[in-house]
Formats: sequence, structure tokens, C-alpha cells
Amino acid sequence: MAVQELTLEQIATRADEETPAEINFRQNKLSKTYLAPHIEGLKADLQQLRTAFDNSYKNSAEVRNNPRRTYPKGYCLEITKGVRDLLQNQIHNPTTPAMKALRDFCANGGIAKRVWGNLRNNYFQNAFQIGNLYVDVANDTVNPAKPQIEILPWAKSGFYGIRDYNMYGKLAEKYWGGQVYANRYLPELAVMFPILFVNRYGELEMHANYQTILYRNMEQNFKLSEMYLFNRKNNLAPLPEHHHAFLQNAFGALAAPVGDDALRAIFANARQSNLRFDISRCQPLLDTALEIGKKSKEQAVE
Repeated sequence: MAVQELTLEQIATRADEETPAEINFRQNKLSKTYLAPHIEGLKADLQQLRTAFDNSYKNSAEVRNNPRRTYPKGYCLEITKGVRDLLQNQIHNPTTPAMKALRDFCANGGIAKRVWGNLRNNYFQNAFQIGNLYVDVANDTVNPAKPQIEILPWAKSGFYGIRDYNMYGKLAEKYWGGQVYANRYLPELAVMFPILFVNRYGELEMHANYQTILYRNMEQNFKLSEMYLFNRKNNLAPLPEHHHAFLQNAFGALAAPVGDDALRAIFANARQSNLRFDISRCQPLLDTALEIGKKSKEQAVE
């Protein structure tokens, strides 16, 4: 069986897929020409699309079978992706002045993409970057009393890409209401998943398998996870005993956190063996990370 390989270009593309793009002179000019005269129309059109998505999704089995989330709270990703799909159809067949302007904006090289990142140091957020505008079609998914649609100048939005695990970990604790721990218990996984996260329900998850930060770490040859794990401030709190026992019994975790020298050797081997380019080795690591969260949740239910 041939070894599946990634290229650095593929990894970088995945790392940038949800990352905000630079707003240069051209994007500002395109935004001023095509978008600025239609802000209110764009907001109204997006509101119609959001309402259409809500009507088709809020009573779906996916929502009904999720007792932990009450729609729209917690459905930021689903709403953003759903409205994006409806929006793409509108751009291809525009019927309003704002949609025609957005079509022309894109046709002339304007940026229009879904982004994910840090919003005002309080939230993980999915939104759109459209030229020099921050466009949020799921603005009510933390506080349902807020307007559903928010459009702001990008410079005033407080939205930033997430580029390191320290910020990711701090935001995870604040936004998801849990506790992060350095993954020195499953060191072979640590190069890709440096964070163990105990969520608000007391379940153990392995982070970060979110695409943007995962691929950014791979792009930098695991430098981001190495920096996180060798930061002494991130190694102060030991993983609670029952979670440690769970990882030992179910996944062969170490009896004590791995030492610096052994961990450095693991990072060195990952680089020397070109782990980041080998899907046949990366995929099982991702599968194990996901399985840890799945089994921990099942154990909590029992």
C-alpha cells in the first residue's frame, strides 16, 4: 500500500482556509466601490437567508436530539455554514441590488470567505470576511437576545485569527467553561494534540483537532505544540486522577507526565520522519484524539 503524503502547500492551504486574509488597498477600494453603498441591503438580504435557514434547520433531528444546546445557542458553525450555502446560490443568481453588488465584488477579486477565530478575547467565532467587512450571521448564538446579523468594519470588529495554543487554551477555558491541561501523558499524540481539556460536563477531550490550529501547527513542523508544552506556566496543574486513570486504562497513557528530554526526542523524531507529510500516520493520531472524547463522554453517561 502506497504511503499517502501531504505537501507543504496543501498544509498551508488548509491552515489558511478559515484564517482572516490581509485587507490591502485593493480590498478597501473594492469594498468602497461595491459594498459600501449596499450595507443595509446586504444586512436585509442576509436576514432573509438566516430566517430561511432557521426555518429549515431549527426543528431538524440534529437539533432535537441534542439536549445540551437550545437553538440557536451553540449553533454558530452550523448556522454560518448553512447561510453560506444559501448565500452562494444567491450570488450565482442575484435578484436584489445588494446581491448583484456582492456578485460583482467577488467577480473583480474581492475576498469573501468564512473565517474562524478569536472574537474580542471572549469567544471562538465563525463569521464571514467580505472585503473590509466583518459579517456575522450567527450573532445570537451566545446571547439569543442579540440581533442575528452584525456587519462591522473589519478594523472595529475585534476579530483575530488564532495562531498559538496559549491563546487557544485561554479562550477554550473562558468560552467553553472548562480546564486545560498540558498533554504530557500521551506524548506520541502530543506533537499534534498538546492540550487535554476537561469540559464543563467533566468530560475529557483532546485538543486541538480544529482544522485551522491543527494545520497551522503542522505547517510550522509542530513548533506551536512544542512551545505550548515547554512553557512552564502550562505544566503547573496535574490532570485530575480519574481522568489520568481513564487514559491509562483505555489508551495506555504514561503513569507520570513525560520528562523534557523524552518529549524533545519525540518531537525530533516527528520532524526527522516527516510526520506532518504522512497521512497514513497522522490520521490514526486524529482518530485516537476523537476516540478519547467519545469514550470519555460515554463513560460520563454510564
